[in-house]
Amino acid sequence: MASLHKDPRGRSPFYYGAYRLADGTRRFRSTRMKRKSEAWKVCMAWEEAAREAGATDRDIEILNQMRLARGKKPVVVPTIREYFLGWLEANKPPQLSPSTHTRYTSSIRKFLSFLGGDADADLQALSAERIEAFIVHEAEEGLAPKSQNLDLKALRAALGKAFKRGYIKINVANTVDTKPAHSASKKAFSLDQVRRLLDGAPDDEWFGLIYAGYFTGLRLGDISRLKWAQIDMERKNITISPDKRSEKRPRPLLELPIHRDFLFWLKGWRADVKSRSHQPFVFPALSQKSLNGHSGLSDTFIRQMDTAGIPNPPLRKKSSAENGRGRDVKTFGFHSLRKSFNTQLALAKVREEVRMKLADHTSPEVHRLYTEPEWVELSAELSKLPGLFKD
Repeated sequence: MASLHKDPRGRSPFYYGAYRLADGTRRFRSTRMKRKSEAWKVCMAWEEAAREAGATDRDIEILNQMRLARGKKPVVVPTIREYFLGWLEANKPPQLSPSTHTRYTSSIRKFLSFLGGDADADLQALSAERIEAFIVHEAEEGLAPKSQNLDLKALRAALGKAFKRGYIKINVANTVDTKPAHSASKKAFSLDQVRRLLDGAPDDEWFGLIYAGYFTGLRLGDISRLKWAQIDMERKNITISPDKRSEKRPRPLLELPIHRDFLFWLKGWRADVKSRSHQPFVFPALSQKSLNGHSGLSDTFIRQMDTAGIPNPPLRKKSSAENGRGRDVKTFGFHSLRKSFNTQLALAKVREEVRMKLADHTSPEVHRLYTEPEWVELSAELSKLPGLFKD
């Protein structure tokens, strides 16, 4: 039976409670209460909690009994829907980067839609099996393993906060395995293909966007929203914080040197139309367009490749399942310019650590995915073949 005790040495003004756990182990701890009646309430709540150990459906009820006994507010456990939507609201930019928040919002809304009415159950009712079923459903809908893993990552992030707050005893999303991500990878453009894209650009802004993609290696979103204020013509550099950077590991702004050819184009582009100096964006019209969708920049670029006569076979076909939500993954896209940037630097024997800084990569493993190793190796080996004519 529970009992109360005072510190025999008189060092603490609080009552201590003694009680036994379900396995018979005796516990002795301070109630943090000076009045005996209040200390009894706390100690009895501890003993009841020990007796009820393992009765998970009463965990919160017991916890709240203990909190009320100590004059604290009870813990209110939200429903699955309430919690996830509340988490998204609490983590709007700048808590998460805009791109990450958009991605997590998509993943969580898909998950809640999959749960249907079950999303209105208490958060504690969410099981690993339910999350696993959602991931299987995504695979059946034609989503690539990489997309499935991104959805799982969003659920893990949200439930991680629920675990820290005591809403759940375990982050069940952490017990669901990620899928081997044998994702289709874009190929790098050859120099001839880049020239054909520039020749076929529909207007000056698109010409500049493609030019910037090749000479900076920046991603489509970062280039399309590039501002004149980020460009220092005197120092010949661009200062930017790429959207895809992890918000968990803040880093200094990326200072990217401007290639002489791109700098020459930038000066001419700004001087070409005097009113352009009053525009905050380098590419005023394109900065207002979305990245995705049929009329978005990414798909528009794919169609420009067709105009330029560049074959673009699919690396992965959309699922044939009815109403499948997957998509064809093409061999080339705007991201191929980023791979061309890195591959051409490797061909020029630029050191890997320098290439990583220019590409804003922190991991050599990730960086090597952006270099065509076979192309670089074949080019190096072919250069060993003796020529037929003297220089």
